[in-house]
Amino acid sequence: MISTRRNRTTQHQTAPERSGAAMVETALVLPLMLLVILGVVEFGRAFMVSQLLVNAAREGNRLAVMSGVTTAQVDAEVRTVVQNTVGVDPAQVAVTITVTPFAGGGSHSDLSIAQKRDLCEVSAAIPYDQVSYVPVRWMTGVNLSGQCAMRHE
Repeated sequence: MISTRRNRTTQHQTAPERSGAAMVETALVLPLMLLVILGVVEFGRAFMVSQLLVNAAREGNRLAVMSGVTTAQVDAEVRTVVQNTVGVDPAQVAVTITVTPFAGGGSHSDLSIAQKRDLCEVSAAIPYDQVSYVPVRWMTGVNLSGQCAMRHE
């Protein structure tokens, strides 16, 4: 009779050594994962700063629509809010104030002559380089901005 039992020594072969495979896989994947994570952090920072600029423009516009307020006061308010929330030098903030008359005509930037129902627009912008955590060459020259528009009271 033929035996169906196999020799136990031939059944249990030793597995090939893989002690360095995990190290190589980590070395290949880790830089890519870190790049993705840094990208997510940078885009999150850009969106956050853009929203803070919208908030600064809104605060400046709340002041701009009141009677007796000057353009210099609104400009200083926007720069102060940006400095306090974003943490950049106020000299780096570009503030634009535009008044469009309700009755028509050309727009101007002098809030002291704004009339009731004139459209007051305030915008704030800063270079992305001033707020980035990681210096990225392909974002050089990009400005983050926020704006708000309200009618003069």
